[in-house]
Amino acid sequence: MSPTETRTALVTCPDCGERIRIGGTIRLGREVICSNCDAELEIVETDPVELDWATDDWDDEEKEEDW
Repeated sequence: MSPTETRTALVTCPDCGERIRIGGTIRLGREVICSNCDAELEIVETDPVELDWATDDWDDEEKEEDW
């Protein structure tokens, strides 16, 4: 599969285990919100589609400044 493809995928939320239907463009880094637990997730693999918790780069920079 190409890095960007239009299709529908059914994946599991890593936070609550709820099944999430993702339609449209499946691409790395696309943000997805779980409708069951409101977890902020992102697509980290496209074949098969896999979700992980989304990260905010500015949060990491802020933590480094605290040191």
